[in-house]
Amino acid sequence: MNQIFRKVLTFSAVLLCILLVIFGFTFASPWTGIIFVLLLCAISLPLELFASAIPRALFELKKLPAETAKAVFVILDTAATVGALALLDYFMHGVEILPVSAFIIALVLALFSLNDFTEKLEKEKEDIMPR
Repeated sequence: MNQIFRKVLTFSAVLLCILLVIFGFTFASPWTGIIFVLLLCAISLPLELFASAIPRALFELKKLPAETAKAVFVILDTAATVGALALLDYFMHGVEILPVSAFIIALVLALFSLNDFTEKLEKEKEDIMPR
């Protein structure tokens, strides 16, 4: 089971590295790319949780409507991912990232996460408004 998990993780990291190279990221070696992707996931996950918690809390407190909460989530998640990419670009010397590429990748990842965020908002909306 451990070997299967490791192979799936490596395969996913390689696919993401290929996607990042298409968008203009430069890696010194394939292993640098894989380490970059794994570190990006490790750094981005807590930041994404934080980025989703703020608009969800404001929505629950009825300070934001659902559409505004979604927009705030996309902005915060994009900013968090750009920050993680910038941090990794600064500390990993074998990686070069164009700022425009970092923004595009961060926006695409935020838009993919928007579906999950919307489902959570709908569930909370049902919990807030009983039938």
